[in-house]
Amino acid sequence: MTNLNKEDFAQKLVLLFPEKEPLLAEHYNDYNELLGHVFFSDEINIPLMDLLRGNTDIDTITKYCRFIQEMWSKGDDNVVNVVDVTILERISDEEITWANFGKHISDDFKEYINQSVLIENKMMFNVPRL
Repeated sequence: MTNLNKEDFAQKLVLLFPEKEPLLAEHYNDYNELLGHVFFSDEINIPLMDLLRGNTDIDTITKYCRFIQEMWSKGDDNVVNVVDVTILERISDEEITWANFGKHISDDFKEYINQSVLIENKMMFNVPRL
């Protein structure tokens, strides 16, 4: 099975959150291509971090977290890199968002984060384990 690329995941995100369709079109208009780190930061990190601060809209948080886990488990190397160095790194910047994020992800994803990302990503050396 071929791993999915950033364009595949951008389309999946639009299917999951239809209100993001014009934002994806605007991104393509602005950059003439999909810049994965920029797009997914804008369309996942920003709204998810707001949600995680309050930790009240569990359904929407769950949708985002499952989507991130799918990016990690089914994405190509470029997509996994977006997860590791853009999404996870940013979420870990705030103690409350990181702690709440850990409540909404699978044990397998936590193990990957704790055993790989927190060890290999120098920007996350001081981030607590999930």
